[in-house]
Amino acid sequence: MRRLAWLFVLAVTLAVWAPTLTYDWVATWDDAVFILGNPHVWNWSWVWMATTQWYGHWMPLTWFSFCLNYALFGFNPMAWHAVNIGLHAISTVLMYCIARRLVGSVGGAVFAALLFSVHPLRMESVAWITERKDVLMGVFFLGSALLWMQGRRWWSFAAFVAACASKSPAVVLPVMLLALEWYRGSTFRVSLRRLTPFVAVSAAVSVMAFWSLHTILVSIPWSVVGLGPRLWHVAYSEGFYVMQTVWPARLSGLIEYTWVPSWNQPQYPVAVALLAAAAILLWRGRHRWPALVAAAGAYAVAVLPQSGLFQNGPQLVANRYSYLAGLPLALLAGGGVTLLMRRWPRATVLASVSALGALIVTTSWALPMWKDGDAMWRYAARHEPTCTQCQDMAAAADVRQGDFLRALQRQEQAIRVSETTMAPRWERHWNLASLLLVLDRPDEAAREMRIYLALAPASQRDAPAHRDRIQRARTTLATLEGLRP
Repeated sequence: MRRLAWLFVLAVTLAVWAPTLTYDWVATWDDAVFILGNPHVWNWSWVWMATTQWYGHWMPLTWFSFCLNYALFGFNPMAWHAVNIGLHAISTVLMYCIARRLVGSVGGAVFAALLFSVHPLRMESVAWITERKDVLMGVFFLGSALLWMQGRRWWSFAAFVAACASKSPAVVLPVMLLALEWYRGSTFRVSLRRLTPFVAVSAAVSVMAFWSLHTILVSIPWSVVGLGPRLWHVAYSEGFYVMQTVWPARLSGLIEYTWVPSWNQPQYPVAVALLAAAAILLWRGRHRWPALVAAAGAYAVAVLPQSGLFQNGPQLVANRYSYLAGLPLALLAGGGVTLLMRRWPRATVLASVSALGALIVTTSWALPMWKDGDAMWRYAARHEPTCTQCQDMAAAADVRQGDFLRALQRQEQAIRVSETTMAPRWERHWNLASLLLVLDRPDEAAREMRIYLALAPASQRDAPAHRDRIQRARTTLATLEGLRP
């Protein structure tokens, strides 16, 4: 049974994620810009893979996997999904091997590995083809950690470099290894000296990652959002993934950065208070609960690079950001199962199986949101009503299927929310007017056209993207009002 435990972990992982083999591309999200519409994927170029910062990412090994996938299977989505599943399954087995060395029992190691593997927070990383970078990074990240624990430092270093070349958040590994060495009783000075090459690579890749953010225009400038709101954001992010691990209630593919974080939004001061309380308790119990302190430190550092201090993209938080942060939490849970099994073996086994069963059911229920782009956006619009971009994209999906009334309702919802934000999207009134015309409501359409023209910023009226539409709006409005264009 002990020798076959890793096979059980592998089999459960493959069974849970197998349905994604029938899924399509999420072509209305990043699958289009990263793969389907990226000519470099089918025009093999080693130089491009090694140097590009396409859409703010430096990830040469991930680009290599994309190009190889296309060379072997074209754009057949089943083959791309199969690779994602396979990589995640390898990471799960590596996670089991690490847990087996740390938590002290086969049962605890199996629980830790499966908690990481089948949790609903893994859906974005596994089911979304673009997030190949997460699962590829995970293989080398966990492989590096396991090799380090085996004393094979230079092989560990090589795997770490590969992890960083897959996705830049892998730079947190040296801090995680420091936490591991502290837990195992090594002194900080000795551990840091051994990790010097890791720290050097981590620093270099971090600089590259931050520089890459300047190549795209999705980062919020510091002149618009200062340090204060960003620190609120960091505190909220640190607590979010713990809560999601315990109670995965927000599984949308986009949790939008709708409003700038501030003290008058209660979730942020509550997050700061909880974070401060946790820090005080952990500091006081650092000698009594070394495993808890090491896991908490590793988790906090894993979340930090994507916690909002350097905001990138339209998301406030994203479940895919938990791929590395979930590792120390899963190990901690596995250790807890080991301790409980010594006193209450049957009850612990029953509770563990029930918890994993509930997570598998939740994952299986929510997983179909990733079967294609329209399904993803409809789920997001339904479960994140304040996500304006979700409403926009779901409305577009409704239009493609001829459900204009539902699309109208989504656009109205997007406008209501958008008007309370720091940058309302005036273009949405054009979309709303167009839907009203299709539904034969000309008076309301004329009203929305007037609002659209009144709100159009002077700086945007001559922009190529808006000039033709503004002229069409004037012509349409004149026609609706019975005037000559």
